[in-house]
Amino acid sequence: MAINNTAPRARLASLQDGALRGAVLVGVGLAIGQAMAYLLSLIAARSLGPDGYGVFGSMLALLMVGGVLALGIQAAGAKRVVLAPGGQRPAVGSGIVRWSLVAALAIGIATIVVSPALSWLLHLDGPWFIVLVAANLAPLTISGSLLGVAQGREAYARLAAIYAIVGIGRAVGGILAVVVTESIMWALVGMAIGTWMAVAVGWFFSKPLVELPGKKLAGFRIEVFHATHALLALFVLTNLDVLLARHFLPAEQAGLYAAGAVVTKVAFWLPQFVATIAYPRLADHRRAATLTKGALAVVIIGVASVGFVALFPNFVVTFIGGAAYEALASEIWIFAAIGATFALAQFLLYSQIAASKKAAIAVLWIATLALVVLVIAFHASVLQIALIVLGVALSLSLVGVVELFFERSKESRLAKHAH
Repeated sequence: MAINNTAPRARLASLQDGALRGAVLVGVGLAIGQAMAYLLSLIAARSLGPDGYGVFGSMLALLMVGGVLALGIQAAGAKRVVLAPGGQRPAVGSGIVRWSLVAALAIGIATIVVSPALSWLLHLDGPWFIVLVAANLAPLTISGSLLGVAQGREAYARLAAIYAIVGIGRAVGGILAVVVTESIMWALVGMAIGTWMAVAVGWFFSKPLVELPGKKLAGFRIEVFHATHALLALFVLTNLDVLLARHFLPAEQAGLYAAGAVVTKVAFWLPQFVATIAYPRLADHRRAATLTKGALAVVIIGVASVGFVALFPNFVVTFIGGAAYEALASEIWIFAAIGATFALAQFLLYSQIAASKKAAIAVLWIATLALVVLVIAFHASVLQIALIVLGVALSLSLVGVVELFFERSKESRLAKHAH
């Protein structure tokens, strides 16, 4: 008797088509958000000049590090939603959003408390820049819960819309302020206002996915802590170089490094949609089929981005900041390579978070310590610091690839044993 495989194949094709459509939608949403962020950086670089942009770039780096709580809430929230029984998902989603409100207040207060120390570290005239960073971090933290709910429900259109809206609101507020005032402080004020407005709009996109009253989430704090800890380690590592450059290099060279870091961020975030789409699938029975394909996609995108920057360095530098940054042209491909390599490390880290594995966190902190020690010892130029960061990124990604190889080998052995 013939066996009919049409139905399973049709289901598989439908799942693949859904994933492809989701990747396109989320890719567009992320691209809009990131394009607006880079536009803010480009306009600020031209408006503020290398010295002023060195300060503003360090504030953006602090926002990246502080924003890791939002990413931790998103990761833990998406995992909690995707693993919840179907009927409980709306109530779980509401509980995640409610939990983020308390987290937003906490991170805002914590940032203000440490503002004097950060002001000293970054050679700032007073704590007000850091206070305004806190005003930006609070709405950013809430946005993480909205993204997590949409991601866990695999509601790709809503997820893409929230990514785009938050990115647009934050950037437009900052751009308008910096163009009109040419002031770092007012740029941060504009970003905060824009982000709060965007989160309010994002809530309306999330509302159909939640159900009041929210479900109490037992153990969610621990899940957020582990996800945030892992992502904090990664984001400290991937943003620390800008802060170290600001501390060790003369003001103009620190501004050049901050401009190069814009290219790093582009290459780092370019394949972000791969991790976003893959993450819920890495948390359930679809993990094995998703892991290798996702990592390969990130590598391909990274190679393409480095190749583009290497072929057109003058265009890239001119696009970033104009003639004031032309000294960066011969080294700009290194910043792209840093971002692409860290992007692979990020995807592999998300795969560890989805599987509730914690060993990668120790490796990240070891890499961070190595970076600090090496930059303290060798910080004579922009090139020297960039090469150190690239070496650390390559070493970290190699460790992740080796771990991936062992995981797949173990799965193959278990599958053979089961048969």
